[in-house]
Amino acid sequence: MNFDVSLLFGILPELARGLLTTLFVTTIAFTLASLAGLALALCSRSKVGMLQRTTLMIGSVARSIPELVAIFWTYYCLPNVVGLQLSGEVCGALALGAIGAGYMSEIVRGGIMAVPTGDWEAATALALPRWRIWMRIVLPQALSRMRPAILNYFTDVMKNSTLLAGIGVADVAYAAYLSGAQDFRYLEPLTGVAILFFLVVFPLSQLSRRLSAAEAIVTRSL
Repeated sequence: MNFDVSLLFGILPELARGLLTTLFVTTIAFTLASLAGLALALCSRSKVGMLQRTTLMIGSVARSIPELVAIFWTYYCLPNVVGLQLSGEVCGALALGAIGAGYMSEIVRGGIMAVPTGDWEAATALALPRWRIWMRIVLPQALSRMRPAILNYFTDVMKNSTLLAGIGVADVAYAAYLSGAQDFRYLEPLTGVAILFFLVVFPLSQLSRRLSAAEAIVTRSL
C-alpha cells in the first residue's frame, strides 16, 4: 500500500478538530487528578492514623485499576448509579481524573518529602503559622521538584485519552478511525494521529528534561 500524502493533508483538519477534543478532555482530567492528588497527598501526611491509612489505600486502589476499565465502568455503570445522563467526555474526564489522582498523589507526596528537613525545622522554630509554612516554604519548593514529573504525567494522560474513542468520544483517535473506515485505509489517518501527538508530546518531554536537569544542578549546589 502506497502512502497517499494528499489524503493525509485532506484529513488533517478533521484530525485537528479531534485533537482539540483530546486536549480539552486531557486538561479537565489532569486538573481533577491534580486537585484530588494534592488532597490525597496532604491527607497522607496527617497525624490521624486512620485518615493517613485510608488516603494511602485510596491512592493504591486508583493506581491498580486499568484506565480502560475505569473508562468503561464510568460510562456504562456510573450513570445508573447516580441516576444522571453523562456524556462520554464527562465520563472520560472523570475516569482519567480518578485514576490520575492516585499517581498525582505520589508525585506530590514525593515533592513534599524532598523538602529539606532543616527548612521545616527552621520554620517551626520561627513559630510561623502552619498555613504560611506550607504556602511560603514547603509547596513552592515541592512544586519546583515536581515539575518534570507533572509534565511527564500530563503527556501520559493525553496519550491515555485516546482510549475514549472506545466510548464514542470524538477525539483524534476516533476521528482517525472514522476516516479510515470510509475506505478501509487506516495508514494515513493513524500516521496523522502519530504526527500530531509527536508535535505536542515531544516539546513537553524536552521541556521536562530541561527542568529535570536544572533541578539537578540546583540540588547539587545546595
